[in-house]
Amino acid sequence: MRYDSWINTQRVAVLGAGTMGTGIAAHLANLGFDVLLYDVSKEQAAEAIERAKNSRPPHFYTPKSAERITPASITDDLDLIRHAEWVCEAVVEKADVKKALYEQLEQVLPETAMVSTNTSGLEIGMLAEGRSESFRERFMGTHFFNPPRYLKLVELIPTPESLEHFDTAKRFLEDRVGRRVVRALDTPGFISNRYGMWCLYHAIHTADRLGFSVPLTDAISGPLIGRPKTATFRLADLIGLDIMEDIASHLRERCEHDPRRDVLEPPPSVLKLIEKGWIGNKAGQGYYKREGNDFLHLHFRTYEYGPIAPPDVPGLDEWLKLPLGERLRKALESKGEVGEFVRAHIPAALQYAMEVGPEISLRVSDFDNVMKWGWGWEMGPFELADAIGYDALEPHMSAKPMQQVGKFYVDGRDYDFRSQAHETLPKDPRTMAAEELPVVLSGDGFVIRRVADGHFLFQFRTKMNAIDPWLVEGLQKHIESHPGARVTLAGDRRSFSVGFNLTVLLNAAEEGKFQEIEGWIRSLQQVGRLLETVPSIAAAEGFCLGGGMELAMRCSRCLFHPEALVGLPEALVGLIPAGGGTALARLRTQGDLKEMVRAALLLGTGQKVPACAAEGTPFFRDTDALLINPDFLLHTAVNMAPTKPAANEWQPAPPPLAGMIEAEIEARRQKGEITEYGAHIAEQVKHVFTKATSEEEALDLEVEGFLKLIGNPLSQNRIKHMLETGKPLNN
Repeated sequence: MRYDSWINTQRVAVLGAGTMGTGIAAHLANLGFDVLLYDVSKEQAAEAIERAKNSRPPHFYTPKSAERITPASITDDLDLIRHAEWVCEAVVEKADVKKALYEQLEQVLPETAMVSTNTSGLEIGMLAEGRSESFRERFMGTHFFNPPRYLKLVELIPTPESLEHFDTAKRFLEDRVGRRVVRALDTPGFISNRYGMWCLYHAIHTADRLGFSVPLTDAISGPLIGRPKTATFRLADLIGLDIMEDIASHLRERCEHDPRRDVLEPPPSVLKLIEKGWIGNKAGQGYYKREGNDFLHLHFRTYEYGPIAPPDVPGLDEWLKLPLGERLRKALESKGEVGEFVRAHIPAALQYAMEVGPEISLRVSDFDNVMKWGWGWEMGPFELADAIGYDALEPHMSAKPMQQVGKFYVDGRDYDFRSQAHETLPKDPRTMAAEELPVVLSGDGFVIRRVADGHFLFQFRTKMNAIDPWLVEGLQKHIESHPGARVTLAGDRRSFSVGFNLTVLLNAAEEGKFQEIEGWIRSLQQVGRLLETVPSIAAAEGFCLGGGMELAMRCSRCLFHPEALVGLPEALVGLIPAGGGTALARLRTQGDLKEMVRAALLLGTGQKVPACAAEGTPFFRDTDALLINPDFLLHTAVNMAPTKPAANEWQPAPPPLAGMIEAEIEARRQKGEITEYGAHIAEQVKHVFTKATSEEEALDLEVEGFLKLIGNPLSQNRIKHMLETGKPLNN
């Protein structure tokens, strides 16, 4: 039977309201699926939904998302599954419990529904034993990562019977669920836990043998070696030491053939902390403990906590400036603690990947993608081995696995474990990167690339893609020299744009160059108006703030990643949006008095929101869109129709508007949410909202208010504080 209908799935049943089940249910509800969340009782499922509403980081985009989840009882409501199009089981990691549930499930499962298990390591074929042929051909492992809202990897593990439908399930998970999918072989722990947990335990054992402290280990084993900031011990606390040991014990039991499974024996500190109940973040303490606003770290000799002093890692900043492969190649030969840790850990970790790879993965790119997408590594182990060079690794390895392969990646091909040869890397056009497009022009802080005839990509290339006068000039010249040509605006994975360059503004203000500042702001307004004359799309992820947001708001449409942080937070640095943002917020909310007041306060207090919660704000129009899969963002943006929004006629301010905004400002001041000067900034926004009789006049008032504020020492102090600390000053 064909299961093409899976791509249109709307109704999902998630069985198990634990951490993972509830997280999966919340993620699906965010995306618009109708979800049944099952637990032993309906009350327990409802309690899990309530816990998810208060989770940190938040599971739900908005409170409305939670309304798409219906609690249900496995005991009493299993019959409701007759209406589900996908059933995702996420109950306790015990094979007998899962198999008993499948026996009940098979009595009510619709004949075309996809069914999967979210096991993190139990073999899928073993779980499918005893089930009907129809069940087995629709049954796969879908190993989500926690929390599902934020981690994009799913390991998809088919049975021999369901392999035929792997591509259909993969397309559904990528297109509808926003995942990056890797096929893992049906072995204990799959790729992620078999290798990732081994590496984590090995790093802890390494720190123990070297006598390194918790802070020193994390300073070395994070970004310095291409791992996330959680490094080793922060990551252990985040996962939970009890969960780590559950996974490791399962692997020890089921991988008796693995000659290096001794690494998965629990380090003494893991056992000691589990014994004390100090199992990580969920217990409030593990290798770290939070007391108020302070973090303390564990001392291994005493098992007491003490304050974290920045560890002394000589040359750390210089190390981080080097490309990862070069950095680790040098570290292998260096003296000091960095060299000690890297020699003890990195060659062993890469050697183990080479040894275990053929057993658990189809090709090296799959293995590497799991570690990048699931564990947050900068490079997967095989990419890293190529970058360092086998010659530098070999002296520090106990064996030389796969030495005959040479490089694992060669000329657009990667090593395939099945054919034992380099095969063409699969290319999904949806993962298009800007660098694949030909460069038309490189300028000061920007690159222009050709998408097609009459269609260009204007890519911001400043630090954090801050807008500056030279970038604005480049965009203006491009639009004017290509009248009517389509343009797509993009930044990079970290940031569309953090806003106008504050250093440039502050330096000019301190030198009294206010006429020059006015010219910059009016140029930003002008290029925004030019964007409205051509088909234009903004593709935004990361930060989309301030002047960058003002440019995006002028585009025909915006395509946002849901986690993009959007807003016009100029008030936090003592300014108001003056590149057209205040005028646009006024224009987009006119006709609804309450929305106008809300918009004025959003700008007047500098609030930012995730794009997924921006509906109903001036930052998100009906023609704008969200795209859950960030890797598909650019491809989708350059191919989406740039529907031109209907033009709005400027309407007079309703008579009550000024008084209502004033009352809200005063209420915030009385509560201490804003200072007297904060109220003064918000008043400048109110002035634009209430006094302008046209968009042109509103733009003039924006500039007038902006110049008044930037000349004030209090605003300049706010800017300095933000530049120095990254935090707002509420002066």
